[in-house]
Amino acid sequence: MQTLEQATARTFARTARHPGPPDPVRIVSLAGPAMAVTIALEAGRNLRDAIAIPLAAAGIAGGTVRIENLKVSPHHYLMPALSHDGKHAAFYSDPHEVAGGVTIELACATFGRRDGAPFVHCHAIWTDEQGHRRGGHMLMDQSIVAETAPAQAWGVHNATMETRFDPETNFTLFHPAVVAAETVDGGRRILLARIRPDEDLTMAIEEVCRTHGIRNAVVRGSVGSIIGAEFEDGRVIEDRATEILVRSGRVSRGHDGVRAQLDIALIDPRGHVCEGVLARGCNPVLICFELVLEEIE
Repeated sequence: MQTLEQATARTFARTARHPGPPDPVRIVSLAGPAMAVTIALEAGRNLRDAIAIPLAAAGIAGGTVRIENLKVSPHHYLMPALSHDGKHAAFYSDPHEVAGGVTIELACATFGRRDGAPFVHCHAIWTDEQGHRRGGHMLMDQSIVAETAPAQAWGVHNATMETRFDPETNFTLFHPAVVAAETVDGGRRILLARIRPDEDLTMAIEEVCRTHGIRNAVVRGSVGSIIGAEFEDGRVIEDRATEILVRSGRVSRGHDGVRAQLDIALIDPRGHVCEGVLARGCNPVLICFELVLEEIE
């Protein structure tokens, strides 16, 4: 766990103010033996159940699902938005529906539980019937799988992502939680982690790896928000409320120690999608970031 005292003080160009006092622990992570499965998302089920039922059958208590080329109809979603009531640093738009459905280009879904029941948090990029490409926060219990399709899942059996009220942000958010006591001895591991606001995303992922002695890893799960974005190629997105998912992410150890590189898709308050590699040290988390890492050789 990383505390406020351990964190290196940084000044970011883009900031946000949260309603509650900062939690002293900024990064929480748990490890378990790696599990990886291919599941079938069955037509006719809502996306929450289409994910939760096969993952439970596989023995995965918490983890992530990566979805590509999935037809969904109807499609219900939210977009990131600014908050105007002073109760949150950012919020969501009103609900949107695409009755004719969409094709999910890429989605990343965190799987865990809320009040003891399966719960899924998902960010996605999609194309509608008119060819418009958009992104946002999917409403998983209202969006229905139109055609059965495969998806990749990674997770652990001994831990989950469990929702808890968070006084700092005034949201109910996922936190890693132990569900079965186990010592991980040898073999590949998967890490579940939660990163709090104002931590640079790239450097926080590096810190998770250092905490667990991981030299090389792949980012498998990546649902969260950052404050706009600054990319390696110099582009800057100034929006204060933006959601992201990682298109591809790797961590490796070199001469400078553990370093992460994150190629992301960012969704702005208008639903527009911007893609690129994040500049290290310039991109603070907005509300939270849910991370699933797979250790590799």
